[in-house]
Amino acid sequence: MILYFSATGNTKYCAELLASRTNDKAVSLNGMMKNNLSVIDCAGEEALGIVAPTYDMDLAYAVAEFLERVELRNVSKDIYAYGVFTCGSVCGDCGETLKKILAAKDINLNAAFVVIMPDNYVPMFKQKSDKVKAAMLAKADETLNDITEDIKARKNIFKLTGRLPRFVMFFIRKFMMPSQRKVKSFSVNDSCVGCGTCARVCPMNIIEMKDNRPVWTKDNCACCLACLHRCPKQAINRGKSAKNGRYLNPNVKLEG
Repeated sequence: MILYFSATGNTKYCAELLASRTNDKAVSLNGMMKNNLSVIDCAGEEALGIVAPTYDMDLAYAVAEFLERVELRNVSKDIYAYGVFTCGSVCGDCGETLKKILAAKDINLNAAFVVIMPDNYVPMFKQKSDKVKAAMLAKADETLNDITEDIKARKNIFKLTGRLPRFVMFFIRKFMMPSQRKVKSFSVNDSCVGCGTCARVCPMNIIEMKDNRPVWTKDNCACCLACLHRCPKQAINRGKSAKNGRYLNPNVKLEG
């Protein structure tokens, strides 16, 4: 079983590709989060993969919180558990965070990998050219080929990048992460047509449509930016996103 969380398609692409190559099944966490599901049955599963994006040099907030509270039932004591983290450059503490979460459930993390893919954090960073993004995705395919072979061989291996000093991560967790969860920096321009896509794709259920306009109701943002990137009119903005472009992985179809 491969559990994945995806806002713009990068991790969905990785999860589905790995699933097809390892004869496994890819299961989206987005719907589970949205519907407040709390149990995953792992009966008969020989492997458990977690494919997730990197936020602020760590495992995506919503993924970490979900995995902490979910009950993983009927997990084999010999299950091969691995993590695959997508990021624009380095994955920071993702491996350590996932390792601790699984250890609390008596599951050993056997392997972890990083896949460099186009960054989608447009509140700060401008989108790269189509040519550069295409090259990054092609390179990601090569990385996924190697990861596939390591998973098939059940290797105990950690191929991660860019773990930061503890004091830097302390600063990020103490100050940056809480501010990222706040929603006051979201705005909606006049191109909004009230289609409700943003509310449907929000995994935290914090967007409500009022008078055909989205309203963010709680400071509990997943920071996935699904609402922003998947708005068909590019009506939603945060930070400098209005001039930094949008991104959706061109190789997958996203629901919503």
